[in-house]
Amino acid sequence: MSPPSHLYSSIYMILISTHKKFAKRIGVLGGMGPRASCYLYGRMISLVQDLYGAIQDEDYPHILIYNLPMVGFDETGFAVPDMVKNQLVTGLQTLECAGADFIFMACNTVHYYHRFLQQQIGVPLLNIIEETVKRVAAENHNKVGLLSSESTHKLQLYQIACWQYGLEVVSVNEKEQKILNYVILQVMAGRQSRHEVALMKPVIEKMQQAGVSAIILGCTELPLVIQQSDVNLSLFNSSEIITRVALEYAL
Repeated sequence: MSPPSHLYSSIYMILISTHKKFAKRIGVLGGMGPRASCYLYGRMISLVQDLYGAIQDEDYPHILIYNLPMVGFDETGFAVPDMVKNQLVTGLQTLECAGADFIFMACNTVHYYHRFLQQQIGVPLLNIIEETVKRVAAENHNKVGLLSSESTHKLQLYQIACWQYGLEVVSVNEKEQKILNYVILQVMAGRQSRHEVALMKPVIEKMQQAGVSAIILGCTELPLVIQQSDVNLSLFNSSEIITRVALEYAL
């Protein structure tokens, strides 16, 4: 004898009631570069499924993505800083006007302007660097290695944040930064492969020999190349971390 149809309806209502509903619209300013933004969006969808049990379309948050084809920005970071700054303001204001309740930027380097940019919009602007370093500190690491774009490195965006949490930072030298620039460019062009992994591993191994217990992937292109399975120390993926924070904020 088949169960009555109203029983199926009751079970379905119980199931959907267990899903946490997302109350806020997430705004993502991407395009720096598009491959990294695409990866981040994919991780967001997977995390909604894994962490919040999403099944039906209605279980997912509202996500507004603006792929900003920015001029004056390349694999090293800032090529024409003031031009980049002005475009970021326009991009953020576009997302705000489109209905985003809060925004995060799918790029670490542009957080050099975070404080200024927050003043240009009326909704919260999450900070990928602050959230990443906070996560590292919470897991009791004392000495970390930093892999990032050249601009992020030279502007000491992560170094300053890490020092505020009492973390010692091991950075790359000039030759190693050129390797990272090349890897980032390969990702931007969609040409990354195991060759780029082979280039990055000696850099990470050198940091491990210097006593680091974790590596910060402080560029949103790098997680498309190097994975946790490629190394034997903790990797902190800034794309993954800001995505988790954004989903929690959206509830």
